[in-house]
Amino acid sequence: MKSNKLLTTLLTTVTLAALLGTAPITVKASNYSSNVTAKQKKHYVIQNAPKLSKWGYVLNVNSSTQPIFVGKNNYKKLLNNPLFKGTKTVNPKEIKNIKFKVIKIMKFKNVNGAPEYLITSKSHKYNAWTPSSGLQYYAIHNKSLKRVINPLKRMSKRDSERLNKKTTAKGAISGQKRIAQNKHDFDLAVKSARKLKGNQRKFVLGSLQQMKQDDGIRNVMQEKQNNILLWSIN
Repeated sequence: MKSNKLLTTLLTTVTLAALLGTAPITVKASNYSSNVTAKQKKHYVIQNAPKLSKWGYVLNVNSSTQPIFVGKNNYKKLLNNPLFKGTKTVNPKEIKNIKFKVIKIMKFKNVNGAPEYLITSKSHKYNAWTPSSGLQYYAIHNKSLKRVINPLKRMSKRDSERLNKKTTAKGAISGQKRIAQNKHDFDLAVKSARKLKGNQRKFVLGSLQQMKQDDGIRNVMQEKQNNILLWSIN
């Protein structure tokens, strides 16, 4: 499972570099001047991410392949420029206890590519653009969360099998039966989430409620990009 997540992160990083680095150039020549203006077409759009930002500093970076740029000055430079590369970086393993908040989301236009997220630590000391595969809820491995996570993993597995052509013909659950089983597991997750305490309870119940509103019971995979809790469900 970890190797699949690492591979996803690597592929997304390569895709990002290709998309941002090889965009076509449109050249406009003027009849009145020898100057030539080159305008680079952007294949992405950067937006605010209110559904994610509202939770505050609840994320850890769990990918060693993703560099974290060090320095408060980098934050403003990264806000609308995913191409910016700071000179000082730190390996996420060295700051594994630092919590991050999502600030922006970058979506690609007319091309395939997983969304990228701008994350920052408190005081903006550490910053990075990264795919969700390189992030996780900081308490995801706590024993108290297992009874919430396991039903969600079963839902995700059903949805993955439904989309996988190799397993669909052999017995992937589809239609009303799959949705009914997803709803059963979702209710189990909510029941367990109500037993959590403090901020963890608020975050998990809020994420599950958002999942329900976004029709995530029917299709968990479709709603992952706007739900931090689901980023760690594989």
